[in-house]
Amino acid sequence: MENEAILLQVRDGDLVGVGSWVYVWLRPGDVRPVVYVGSTGVPPVVRIWLHLHDTDPDVGRLLARYPDVARDPLDVLAFSVPDRLDRAAVKAALVDRLETRGLLSERYVGDPPGLLTGNGAVGPAVEWMVGQVVEHNGAAG
Repeated sequence: MENEAILLQVRDGDLVGVGSWVYVWLRPGDVRPVVYVGSTGVPPVVRIWLHLHDTDPDVGRLLARYPDVARDPLDVLAFSVPDRLDRAAVKAALVDRLETRGLLSERYVGDPPGLLTGNGAVGPAVEWMVGQVVEHNGAAG
């Protein structure tokens, strides 16, 4: 990271070009590793920091909901959501698919499965994301 520059652009009073993201919090090596699934329109590193440090429970959700956040080793995988897909639909489908694959932890603290309203267009992206979770968890275990 030495000698690295990052360009962030603000246009018309808003941050632009950061994309749309879904992210998965994992307890690496656990058989059922997923403790939270979120989505954001800001850079994932910013959202993750807020989860860990903001005392407003609607912003610092992991800090508020996951009592072992300061002790458990956790990994976060962030996935860019293509512009053509609805971020909320991707998140809901991802939660559902992680649940059907048996990957949601007994300590899962995110939105419950079953919120999917039917958007088949997200299927391929969600399957790829689930594959990345499985692959990462196998490598981390």
